[in-house]
Amino acid sequence: MSEQAMNSYELIYIIQPKLDEDGINSVNERVTQAIAGQEGQVVSTEKWGQRKLAYPIQNHFMGNYILHNVEMPPNGVTEVERVMRLHEDIIRFLMIRKEDEVQTETEEGGEE
Repeated sequence: MSEQAMNSYELIYIIQPKLDEDGINSVNERVTQAIAGQEGQVVSTEKWGQRKLAYPIQNHFMGNYILHNVEMPPNGVTEVERVMRLHEDIIRFLMIRKEDEVQTETEEGGEE
């Protein structure tokens, strides 16, 4: 077996405001399972709680925000996004790849 390169990602998603704490934990667990199913791991999780949305999304004015820092192979992103898109309690999500710190340092050093 060959070892795949792992990229670091930030994943933030908004859950419908009508869910109680058990429902939020259930959605969070489902997302974590989807990440683990793609040979990824959740490095850290921050629950930001319920916040007002900047604009209505699917007739919701509030949402529960959750942020994950994830390490995962690049080919697993598509499947995790598919699972989140199909989950009816997730009203919006965004996954972005974090820049490598080594690349940032060399770019800064080359601007002299």
